[in-house]
Amino acid sequence: MKTNKYNYEKVIQQHFGTWEDVSIYEANSQGKPLEISDKLSPKGKKETLLAHDLREYRLLSYPTRVIFRRTPTI
Repeated sequence: MKTNKYNYEKVIQQHFGTWEDVSIYEANSQGKPLEISDKLSPKGKKETLLAHDLREYRLLSYPTRVIFRRTPTI
């Protein structure tokens, strides 16, 4: 079985003076999060856990962003 050269992650960051990671989610190489939330979106569709958590973090009124990170597999 072939092992991946990299691990891919989508990261929610908030700005508390500097950008800090608050949540990390596994993703595929195109950046699509792999985990699906059990809850439905406000529009009634299934959504990723990242999208659900991002909505919650934005309620805190801190600047929030999502980045895609690629790290080498050890």
